Amino acid sequence: MRVTHIYHSGFAVELSACTLLFDWYTGELPQLRHGLPLVVFVSHEHHDHYGQCIWPLREQFPNVSYVLDKDVAANAPTDARVTAVEPHMAYELQLPAASGPDPTTLRVQTLESNDEGVAFLVRACGTTIYFSGDLNSWQWARPAEQNAASEKFFRTELERIAHGPVDLAFVPIDPRLEDPTAGIAAFMDVVGTHALFPMHYWGRAEEARALMADPRLAPYAGITHFEDVCELPDPPKPTA
Repeated sequence: MRVTHIYHSGFAVELSACTLLFDWYTGELPQLRHGLPLVVFVSHEHHDHYGQCIWPLREQFPNVSYVLDKDVAANAPTDARVTAVEPHMAYELQLPAASGPDPTTLRVQTLESNDEGVAFLVRACGTTIYFSGDLNSWQWARPAEQNAASEKFFRTELERIAHGPVDLAFVPIDPRLEDPTAGIAAFMDVVGTHALFPMHYWGRAEEARALMADPRLAPYAGITHFEDVCELPDPPKPTA
């Protein structure tokens, strides 16, 4: 499987039977495989997570589906194949097979953001992916009780998926915050992952990398990825 960081919170995840595109609003797409179904996810309508650039993908790829926060979905083109999502729901999509008769099943669970929209837990091709969107422990320069409430909200939402580590996790590490690493620390404490992809840092990659020196995150240095392109092995198939 290949993970490409496009910009900010925009990522492409290429799996064996489908490609997933998360919160792409700017930046050049990698050379994606045209023969595989493409599923475009948008967590919410903020300008740094959603752009009109997602709609021409229908002309470039033969099979495109959209999984969109309901506010984004409300303004989708009428001919787009859209699943509108809300928090605390589960959805299932049947994607056509790239080869052979059997479709690929994609399952999506949503969490509620403490900013706007949803976070996604996606299962496809034997891989479980968490994408946070703007759900995070937002530790701004503000009264301490507001930051404590944000941390509590984040952890409470994560408890909904705390049944074992996920394969890939995309979690904010925003350098503007008073405690930029609080979200990753909380996620690893509550859920955990085999491969961690910090996001939501715009072009401030060096600052984001430096933040990983936080002692709370030291145990995860070996699984943290800031590469533009990351090649990972497929998760092992479960034994009977």
